[in-house]
Amino acid sequence: MVSRLKLFVSILLVLHLIILVWVAWGLPIGPHEAKLYYSQDNIVSLLMHWGHDMFPDMDFLNIRFPFLLLHILNLGLFYRLSKLFLGDEVMLFTSFVIFLFLPGIVSSAVLATSTGLILVVYQAFLILYLQKKEILSLVLLPLFLFIDKSCVILYFSLLTYALWRREPVLLTVTAMLFGASISIYGIDMHGKPVNYFVDTVALYAAIFSPLVFLYFFYAMYRVLLKGEKSIIWHVSFTVLVLSLMISLRQRIPIEDFAPYVIVAIPLMVKLFFHSYRVRLPQFRKQYRYLAIFVFFILVLNTLVLLFHKPLFLVLEKADRHFAAPFYLPYWCAEALKNRGIDAIKTDKKALEYQFRYYGVASSDKTQLVKKPCKNCKSVTIRYKNRTVHTCYVSKINN
Repeated sequence: MVSRLKLFVSILLVLHLIILVWVAWGLPIGPHEAKLYYSQDNIVSLLMHWGHDMFPDMDFLNIRFPFLLLHILNLGLFYRLSKLFLGDEVMLFTSFVIFLFLPGIVSSAVLATSTGLILVVYQAFLILYLQKKEILSLVLLPLFLFIDKSCVILYFSLLTYALWRREPVLLTVTAMLFGASISIYGIDMHGKPVNYFVDTVALYAAIFSPLVFLYFFYAMYRVLLKGEKSIIWHVSFTVLVLSLMISLRQRIPIEDFAPYVIVAIPLMVKLFFHSYRVRLPQFRKQYRYLAIFVFFILVLNTLVLLFHKPLFLVLEKADRHFAAPFYLPYWCAEALKNRGIDAIKTDKKALEYQFRYYGVASSDKTQLVKKPCKNCKSVTIRYKNRTVHTCYVSKINN
């Protein structure tokens, strides 16, 4: 059975990587990616430029190639991390396959974000720390300062863990790093208090898949009540609770929190198999049905995420498609160039960066407007012979 499971997971992994390359190759640059590419000077931007310079003829895959490599590294690290918690190979492969299909992990592989880099360093830190290689693990911690502001959350979680476990070395290092992260990035508390709790839960549900997140939250709570509170649980639970608490006041950047939460998947798998195996065979049927249903919904969510383009043919309004910010600017830019328009002004900087990437410069003579107007030119965007959107171009009256 184990050998068959290994073969199945190996085939699944190969298909997974082939599909990710295909998606990353054909998905136009997003607004956040374009902004990073042209206006930021951080490590994510540097990786994007490196990929573009190294592989200039690979369409949109070039800027995402470094992040696909990070994804492959993350898969290997997650397998090793899971192995530290799950000795049984059935549990181990279950944990790995769930991680493979998580929508948040798939998204981080095909988009240029800091998530993959955070996961690489964080998982490497956890593996070294759990293997009692304390000095090596602590050497990795300062690296988070050079990635992004999410290090503030990690250092705070590790600081509370060190206090709870009374680990003086970890406490000293994390206290200094937490202070350094605050001085560099600060604490982002701004604006009028608004409750975004439901939005945050919905984002976590999208990252995990709804039913997986529901069981994950239950597993974290069960460990809180009566389970081994390891460092991976402490950081995951602390970050999860902290994100939900902050969301009661303001909208949070979920990408700053999710990487530290998601790696606790092995704890959820361990709890499920423990609950399954302590029961007599005749009482395990409902658990099997539950697992099959949850996994089916997870796979369905991920397939929709990967093979999303045909949804443009069934949605009444194309701008309601979750991938519209990627495709509509690209299609609009191509349609503009076909009409001989290679420069235009937009009302959004991110859109201007996207057009710039597609070869449409900024202009002080013509502008893109949202609605039809007098003397406007309409530019129709079609996908597979269906009109999905219309751009309107007007002259700027100087």
